[in-house]
Order: sequence, then C-alpha cells, then structure tokens
Amino acid sequence: MLSVIRARLIYIVFSILILSHLVKSTHVYMNSGETRCFYKRLTTGELLIGDIDTSVDKDGHFVEDSQVQVHITIDETFDNDERVLNQKNSYSGDFMFAALEEGEHRICIEPEYTINTKARIRVLINFEIKNKNILDSKQRDAAESLKNRIQQLSQRLHTVRSQQNTIRENEATFRDESEAANSKIASWSIIQILVLIVVCWFQLRYLKNFFVKQKIL
Repeated sequence: MLSVIRARLIYIVFSILILSHLVKSTHVYMNSGETRCFYKRLTTGELLIGDIDTSVDKDGHFVEDSQVQVHITIDETFDNDERVLNQKNSYSGDFMFAALEEGEHRICIEPEYTINTKARIRVLINFEIKNKNILDSKQRDAAESLKNRIQQLSQRLHTVRSQQNTIRENEATFRDESEAANSKIASWSIIQILVLIVVCWFQLRYLKNFFVKQKIL
C-alpha cells in the first residue's frame, strides 16, 4: 500500500515538474507602481523575448486599457546589479534583450495606471529564450528571401516597361503610317478634284464652241 502511495506521489511530483517546465507563461496581480521581479540565467548570445499583456479590474471584470504603461528593467545580478535595459512599453506588447555576458539576470516589471492608482492590474507574462545566432540566421534568410522577391518584382517591372516601350513604338509607327496614308489620300483627292475641274472646263468650252458653230450655221 505504501509503495503504491509513493509511486503515485512520485508520479504527481514528476508531472508537476514537467508541466512547470513546459509552461513558460504566468500571470500576477499587481497595483499601479508595484514592482515584481523574475530571475533568468542567460548565456552569452541568448535572446530573451518577453511578451506582456495587462488588463485592469473594472467592476470585477478585467479589461484591457490603453492607459496602462509597463516599466521594464533588466539588471545583471552578477555584475553589481548593472542595469542593461530600461524601457517603457504600452499595455500590451513584447520586448527583447540579448545577453552580452553569462549569468543571472533580474527582470523587473512595474505597471503604471495613473487614472486609478488603486486599481488591480492583472499582468500576463510569457518569457521565451532563443539563441541569438539562430534568430540572426532566420532574419538573414528572411532578408535574402525578401531580396530575391524584390529582384523578381524588379525583373517583372523591367519586362512590363519593355513591353510598354514596344507598344509605344508600334503605336508611333502605326500613327506615322496612318498619317502618311492620310496625306497621300488627301493629295490624290486634290489631284482628282483638279483633274475633274480641268475636264469640266474643257467640256464646257467644247460645248460652248459647239453651240456657237450651230448658231452660225
């Protein structure tokens, strides 16, 4: 019986340890101006990413309020508490910090809500530690992909411009040919009109002479 109880206790403790290792996010309840600190051991080159979301207790319901600001500081406890990060975030957002030296870092969070300093604030915090080199590699890959995409778009734009220039040249050639054809048509029309006028003049002259001769006879 004792062995079964021990086995169950070991299983429960082991499960709790696994869950606590997997779950990286936590939430705390704080007042405006109150500070809560967390400790993380970082190695050189590691990147700490913190995601913070806040909500204010209003009549028993926690709702987001853009008037909340979060003051974030990071100190190196191994180096006389030297402050390496000091910034203010909005009520929701993330921050990043790259460790330059290995050791324990103290991350402190202080929400500020000037509208009601006694209001209860729920702060949801999620810490994630990544290797800076891996992140840089991903950023380089993303930048290279973006560069290739830009080159493809530039080539397409160049092709479109070439096609537009070809169309303009064809339109200009067609316009010149049309104008030349219209000019020839106009010239031939004028010549034909002149010929008709001359023919009519000769015919009228002939008819006039013919009637004059007939009258004399």
